Amino acid sequence: MLVKHSLLSLFLLAMLSACGGGSDDTVAPPSTPPSVDNDNPPDNGGGDDGNTGTPTDSGSLAANGCLNVVIVNGFAYAACGSEIEVAELATFERSLVSVSADDITFDADEQLLFTQAGNVLTALDISDPAQPSVLGTLNTNFAAFSGLSAANGVLVVSGGAGGSNTQVYTYTNSNNPLTLATNGILAVDNTTGNPDVTVTATANGVTAFYSQDIGAVANWAIQIAQLDSDGNVLSVEQDVVLTPGAFNFSSVFTPANFPVESEFLNNRLYVANFAAEGVEVIDLEDNNALLQPILLGYEPTNVATDGTQLFVVGVTNNTVDVVDPTSSNVVESLEPTEGLAQPTGVAASSTHVVVADRTNGLLIITR
Repeated sequence: MLVKHSLLSLFLLAMLSACGGGSDDTVAPPSTPPSVDNDNPPDNGGGDDGNTGTPTDSGSLAANGCLNVVIVNGFAYAACGSEIEVAELATFERSLVSVSADDITFDADEQLLFTQAGNVLTALDISDPAQPSVLGTLNTNFAAFSGLSAANGVLVVSGGAGGSNTQVYTYTNSNNPLTLATNGILAVDNTTGNPDVTVTATANGVTAFYSQDIGAVANWAIQIAQLDSDGNVLSVEQDVVLTPGAFNFSSVFTPANFPVESEFLNNRLYVANFAAEGVEVIDLEDNNALLQPILLGYEPTNVATDGTQLFVVGVTNNTVDVVDPTSSNVVESLEPTEGLAQPTGVAASSTHVVVADRTNGLLIITR
């Protein structure tokens, strides 16, 4: 476990002046500067311990890797199967919370985290960001390949294989915060169903972007649905059909989301589609038109944004690729010290990029 560092830097200079003309005044010896404890790592000593005060990262605490990750107000929260790993990005201080989580999402305004693990949804209060506390849980019927996303008081769960529901909940930051509103949209093919969803707030609710298996786990689409603030489905638009194709991963990514993940930026939806070997782009201002994909040459597993750029990971790529969406070019490639083995989640802020890796856990890259 890493400890929080404080950075002290104090330099004192004693200057001597001597009187001329043969003065017999005693000249005081140079004063000794007071001791400085740089406190990195913290200790109880009173003197300078010789440390620089620069925080260092000792690595992930998760025993069995992590599946997905979000950044909220300077903290990273990673879904790591049997636990949540919490990391303060400025100090690299890490801790574990004993809450099962295969996927994770958040509402920063309400200071809430939501996790899904098997059949259980959990809501957590993060008003104390370093110590999330459970507000309530709900049992559901979700199967593998389910995802969740929240905004504007509405939590959408995509549902997965075997006919499990795509459910919509409303929530508040209170005890027993989740209320089922509706069963959402229907799955087209129950092999994998609707394995992921991204929502973005609207004036009266949310827009939900479901990834949808439209046949044989080799044909995919994005289903766009409008929901009101009570979680009711107002309209379901025509599917936007993506590049078809079966994925070539050596193992199925259960229980994490199926690798058709999306991110919303500037009225465009960016979809990490393994079949396209890149990021597909849907323009919501042009009647949901499917634009030219951002080609990467590998099968991406997830995509994130810091509000300006895109950040993409893939299991066959050993870096986080930074994409300028205005040019569709990779402008930078980032690699954590620990390296990437099986990255399935990514999140970004103006100062850090974090990766959930099924082998190496929660990885932090300082920008």
